[in-house]
Amino acid sequence: MRFAFVLVNDRTPFRKTWCLQCCEDIRGSYLREIGTQLPYCDYECYALFRETLAEQKDRVRAAS
Repeated sequence: MRFAFVLVNDRTPFRKTWCLQCCEDIRGSYLREIGTQLPYCDYECYALFRETLAEQKDRVRAAS
């Protein structure tokens, strides 16, 4: 599995934004996935979200 993201330091998003994984407010530094532009508060939340997404895809394939 390949990850493609940008780490943004000392900058808050233009609009009020929440982490897609943990729903915490994003402040100061955050991570943004390149392809989707979805925000995450840190790498751990990003990795957890991607892992959960991969598990869900595996379940769908197994059920087919």
